[in-house]
Amino acid sequence: MRKSGCAVCSRSIGWVGLAVNAVLMVMKAFVGLVGGSQAMLADAMYSLKDMLNALMVVIGTTISSKPLDAEHPYGHGKVEFILSMAVSVIFIGLTGYLGVHAVRILLDEDLHRTPHLIVLWAALVSVGVNVGMYFYSRCVAIETNSPIIKTMAKHHHGDATASGAVALGIIGAHYLSMPWIDPAVALWETIDLLILGRAVFMDAYRGLMDHSAGEDVQNRMVEAAQKVPGVRGVIHLRARYVGQDVWADMIVGVDPEQTVDQAHDICEAVRAAVCNKMRRISSLHVSAEAREEGDTTKPTFSEEPLSFDEVMLSKADN
Repeated sequence: MRKSGCAVCSRSIGWVGLAVNAVLMVMKAFVGLVGGSQAMLADAMYSLKDMLNALMVVIGTTISSKPLDAEHPYGHGKVEFILSMAVSVIFIGLTGYLGVHAVRILLDEDLHRTPHLIVLWAALVSVGVNVGMYFYSRCVAIETNSPIIKTMAKHHHGDATASGAVALGIIGAHYLSMPWIDPAVALWETIDLLILGRAVFMDAYRGLMDHSAGEDVQNRMVEAAQKVPGVRGVIHLRARYVGQDVWADMIVGVDPEQTVDQAHDICEAVRAAVCNKMRRISSLHVSAEAREEGDTTKPTFSEEPLSFDEVMLSKADN
């Protein structure tokens, strides 16, 4: 983390989100019922969804921060992906119910009502609060690379958009004489929730499958390694995400005339250079092979998992 306050924020953001979304949910549900707005009631479900997500953040960050042990040599980071997937499944189910309800009201003209203007003010308050929470959670997500906090930021962004749509719907219902627009906005919100739910589900799925760190991350690691004096290029690199952290194994080329101790020092310098440049490198094992001067063979990338012995050796080196 680049800022000293990030560790504090990462521990408190779940509780902040839980409190804020609880207040928003109660406000939206009450105003939606009193003001007669189906869209605001649907918007209340956004906040309920965010309460579940905030609770998952509290649980996930607590468990994922536990140190490695014999039964979990890769750490506990995957728990955040598991919880993210659970949250996505829950609110996809809730969205299905809301969608059916919104369609029924939209198709029945007798159920169309013009909501009270109090709903407009509640929607504007919700927009302001969610925009603030989005930037706050986005900052923490960038610094911690936590998937479940990234999910939290996405949820607040979606909530701000949904509340803005509710506000526009109230204006349309009042000043354009279109009472049907309120259930139409509610239907749009359910579609938006389904899209968001799918995106969160797929992010969690990729995290659980230990996906590759990606070409951009690998190229940055190679670039940092090649700047170390004595390195004659990177021969092989494999890097993947385990939870929110990167675990990698690298082979660098060195002068065949180098002694074992000199090659070891170069490997240590490479590991320090890469870890200083890249954030969230949990384990990096660097070894050396002889390479003739002028050899410009490009490095090979691989996503093969590290063996248990390699994992423990890398952690011991760190």
